[in-house]
Formats: sequence, C-alpha cells, structure tokens
Amino acid sequence: MVDSGAGGKEALQAAPLSIRQPEKGYRFSIDSVLLAGFAAPFCRGSVLDLGTGCGVLLLLLSRLSGEMSFGVGVELQEELFECARDNFLSNGPEGALNAFHGDFRKMPHEIVPGAFDLVVSNPPYVRVGDGRRNPDSGKEAARHEVHSSLEELFSAAIRFMAPRGRFALILPVERIRDIEACRQRERMSMKVTRLVFPWEDKPPSRVLCCLARESCGSTEELPSLVLHAEKEKYCSEVEKICRLFRSGVQSF
Repeated sequence: MVDSGAGGKEALQAAPLSIRQPEKGYRFSIDSVLLAGFAAPFCRGSVLDLGTGCGVLLLLLSRLSGEMSFGVGVELQEELFECARDNFLSNGPEGALNAFHGDFRKMPHEIVPGAFDLVVSNPPYVRVGDGRRNPDSGKEAARHEVHSSLEELFSAAIRFMAPRGRFALILPVERIRDIEACRQRERMSMKVTRLVFPWEDKPPSRVLCCLARESCGSTEELPSLVLHAEKEKYCSEVEKICRLFRSGVQSF
C-alpha cells in the first residue's frame, strides 16, 4: 500500500474512468455511485472497500476526494477481483489503488487492523432465506449473504477502522433495523444518514449510513435524495458523478 503523493492525487481527480466488468454475472449498480457521492466528504487518507467487486467504488472515491491517499479493495469472487485489479492498474497512478483476492473475514497479513481512515461497503442486500435465489452464482453472491453476514461485515469494518475512522455503507431501507442491531453490537455510533427515494412520489428504497467508533452525539440526517429527475434520467447530483464514466464501461 503506497501513498500516491500530491501529484498522483491531482492526476487521479483529473482523469476520466474506463471500467472493465464481466458481461455476464454481477455488474455494478447505481448503488455504488450513490455510496461514492455520500462517502466522499468522509474520504481522506486510507480507504478500505470490503467486497470491492470490479473496484468501481474506490475508483469513484479516488476522483471525488482530494484527500484520499490510497485505497485497498478486497474481493472474494476471482473474476471480479481480476477486473478490480485491472481497473486499478489502468485508471490510476501505480500503487494508488490495490486489489486483494480473498475473504474479508480472513484478511491477508498485508492489510493491517486499525489502519484505515474510511471503510466502505456496498454489501449483499438480501438475507439468506429471503427473496428468490439467483441461478447465477456471481449475482447470487453479490445480492444474497451467502458468503458473509451483515454482522460479519460490521465486525470486519470496526476491526480495520482507525480510532477516529468512519464506516459508510448502503442498504435497502428495510434493513435499517439490522443496521441498528449491528451498530449496537459493535458499540458504534451513527454519525450521518441519508434516505434515497427512487421517485419523488415513491417511498424510500435505500438508506446511506456513516458510522464512527466514538460517540458523536445526535445523528445528522441529510436532505433526502430523489434519484430520478425524469424518465430515464438521474437527478443532477447523480448525473454529475456518472460523467466520470465518460471513457466508458466495457464488458467482456
């Protein structure tokens, strides 16, 4: 893990993104874009992405934050890990972003506990036993908690957070109670939340959360985000982030 330096940070922010991802199986969703926009104000120093997929969340944060020194993404699925590794190599200064293949419950020794200023995750959003199973193993692992639970995710996050670090994630609104239970179990405090509405006249579908180790008093509730401004078009806040993909998203 290497600090890219001031010149590297400027280059990262200026360069557009070109993303490689599998044509079949799991592909990144708008949730990664939403989480990147939400987590960017907390992004400084070192960043760890638990379940990085093809690496899009770390890549977006590297463009949105001028305070990010380096990022590490951990991914269990080999095909997605290879995509993340290639995307990190092709989209940033050498050493700024690194991918590790493995289970975040059993981290490689290179990833040091308590070393990260920000931990992020766009985790599987369906509990095992809930909803329909997906016949595609990649999509199943990305959407259902078949390899790890939310409780295990929180345990890993607090283990690798720095003493004053932050943990940011996105999940369906229906899982707010699960988030709260995990927060209490790990004795974390809820720092900031934001609800995401798909349309102005529809109920919220997602919740964005930022948690801390230390007590932070009352929770700040940011103004809600309405995702769609009109048919087939995102709101300006989200569209601005999506423009970072102007080099394209490639499937193979």
